[in-house]
Amino acid sequence: MPVTGLRRYVNLFRHLRNPSEYVFDKFRDRGRTLHFVTKPNKLRFEVPPSLYQVFKEIFMADVYNIEALRRVLPDDPLVIDIGANAGFFDILLLSKTKNAQIYAYEPLSSNIERMRSVASFNREFDKSVIINPVAVTGTPCETLRLYTQDTEDNQVVASSLKGFDIGNTKELWTRAISLSDIIAGMPKVKIDLLKMDCEGSEYDIILNTSPDMIRRIERMLIEVHDIDSQFNIKTFTRYLRELGYEVTYTSINGFCYALDACKK
Repeated sequence: MPVTGLRRYVNLFRHLRNPSEYVFDKFRDRGRTLHFVTKPNKLRFEVPPSLYQVFKEIFMADVYNIEALRRVLPDDPLVIDIGANAGFFDILLLSKTKNAQIYAYEPLSSNIERMRSVASFNREFDKSVIINPVAVTGTPCETLRLYTQDTEDNQVVASSLKGFDIGNTKELWTRAISLSDIIAGMPKVKIDLLKMDCEGSEYDIILNTSPDMIRRIERMLIEVHDIDSQFNIKTFTRYLRELGYEVTYTSINGFCYALDACKK
């Protein structure tokens, strides 16, 4: 369950060597780029104002419950990160599990450049994270239309669904790869973790990938959005349970959920 209140600040001290960078910023100039160093494994990264919310969700609200996740993953997990954004989840995971091998998929160029910047300053990130500048689909296609904010800044709500967010006024086409092709190209049969945050595309990706491919995934952490009466957290949960997963989820807000699925 996402952490709220003062407990969020406990997570700052748990995950960062310099939590005062955030705390002091509360009383200084707002809107500046923040500079952090993780612990116990040291990775340096920056958080511009456009990514404050993502930073808080991952490092403070701890929506992926990183300590519990670390305990159930092997020492050298194989991870697929769909919707990697600026790589904050990958940074946090590597700060706890330095032998992880992560395949990160992100279609937006500004977010890709942010991840590449992290790689340039952190040898462990560069070695462990394979950055793939493409969108991911369930139904195979070479290109995918995305609806995004009309900005050059980093952004978090780009979606393949028209009308998903009122601020997504710009259309762009990006290269795409199917989850089936991703899994087929992995160096191991078993995928230890699939993390997915792709603003409504989770339905296409999971429902249009063959069950045999899905079952190669041991655990899934997925941000699931209620779209309509057909595509919602209840139908999504029911489908994964039919595939043999134990599923739990908690509400992030009125229409978005943090889902955890573990193969029985």
